[in-house]
Amino acid sequence: MAPLWASQPFKGVYILLFSLKTVASLSLLSVFYVFKPFRPVPEWNFKVSIARSVLRAAFRYFTSTRYQHPRQLEAGKSGERFVLITPPDPTLFSAPLASAEITPAPVGAVWHPAPVQQGQGNGQKVIMQFAGGAFVLGWEPNETAKTLSGYFSEHFKTAKVLYVQYRLAAPGTYFPAPIQDALTAYNYVLSLGVNPKDVILCGDSAGGNIVLALLRYLQTSPGKLHLPGGAMVWSPWVHVTPHAGEDYTKSRNSDVDLLYAPLLDWGANAYIPKGDLTPEAQALISPLGHPFKTETPIFVHAGGREAFFDAVHSFSEEMTAVEGNRIKFHESKFTPHDLLLTNAQLSLDTELHEALKDAQTFLESKA
Repeated sequence: MAPLWASQPFKGVYILLFSLKTVASLSLLSVFYVFKPFRPVPEWNFKVSIARSVLRAAFRYFTSTRYQHPRQLEAGKSGERFVLITPPDPTLFSAPLASAEITPAPVGAVWHPAPVQQGQGNGQKVIMQFAGGAFVLGWEPNETAKTLSGYFSEHFKTAKVLYVQYRLAAPGTYFPAPIQDALTAYNYVLSLGVNPKDVILCGDSAGGNIVLALLRYLQTSPGKLHLPGGAMVWSPWVHVTPHAGEDYTKSRNSDVDLLYAPLLDWGANAYIPKGDLTPEAQALISPLGHPFKTETPIFVHAGGREAFFDAVHSFSEEMTAVEGNRIKFHESKFTPHDLLLTNAQLSLDTELHEALKDAQTFLESKA
């Protein structure tokens, strides 16, 4: 049930009160954070400490007002970099991606810095990005794609980025809608002539969950599509339950991390279908405790000061224990949740590029 503040006239009142409280709170914190002992993590500088508080306040606002950024489904300012991807043949979707209630739909995506042209994909490396947001929050695709492309270009050189706008969780677009969209987008990239081995799936937070679900589906559905050459998951949300907010609050580091527990409750309960789930669906939704064999090497990142750390590390160990898997776990010691997506605000450039360099070395090395 949506909170009272999600609809007018209460929403207007909430925005006013929220703005006043947030300005006062951040003003006070800006004084406290001048002094190192008062920062959430003593190793953080002033900017990281304030940025963490701003991000947590933003997540509180989005959750209370149930704000969801609309997906871009036409070119607009993206011009030729935008593509509206038509779902492939329905036979590509089998259980648990085949659903009577949730059917494949067109997917909007934005290329950066330029699109791969039809028939010219041979030899072209592509990073497919699925951004996080607890399955319910989306971001402006053009600026986000530009920022991420800038990070990737320093390490993966010629790779082009396809920023995929999967359907956000809401009535009528819960699981498996985002994974259907991921499969639709992956099929599209291959249809351009791109070699699967030249594709890297990349996802952060809930986007990392989607990447893992797509990999599992491709691995367990032989003959549908060839596997990608690599995957990167940053702070993947691997333990998704109806009581996600409580799980988060009880986790180590939740007091200093930047996420907001009610956001996770909103996301999980909007995403998880009602009723009984098959074991296959459960494994796609919440991969912790459900390791799987994959021929695709996976780079797993977690921040040492994020509440998801223990779950992500445990999942990485589970996957490493599966014979034949190639898994690389990288911890950025003092970073909070989702370094890849939040670095634009946190400016932890050294830590991000150390992780990206490690990812590039791992994914380009031979088994």
